[in-house]
Amino acid sequence: MVSSSAEADQITAAQHGDSAAFERLVAAHQARLHAYCYRMLGSVQDADDALQETLLAAWRGLGGFEGRSSLRSWLYRIATHACLRLAAGRRRRILSPEQGPPGRTCTTWASR
Repeated sequence: MVSSSAEADQITAAQHGDSAAFERLVAAHQARLHAYCYRMLGSVQDADDALQETLLAAWRGLGGFEGRSSLRSWLYRIATHACLRLAAGRRRRILSPEQGPPGRTCTTWASR
């Protein structure tokens, strides 16, 4: 389901090792992928890491891309898995009392 013959040519070139073709392919998707990762993870740094993992996995897996889906949906699927792996592997964050619900302090929580 490649959207144009120009995109198909770039995919073929990238599958044969042309990194410039790969960069052109993903350039149009990078900002939205980063925003998607940020929405999933809630952290700019984690979104940066997820985007980097996504692009690396896409580069490595491009040989297996058969064009049955759009490049965009394929990239988003890779990004989703990268975000889920990062979210599962990170520690839970403990909020300070100042960042908790309004009107609640440590002492009110402890007295419950």
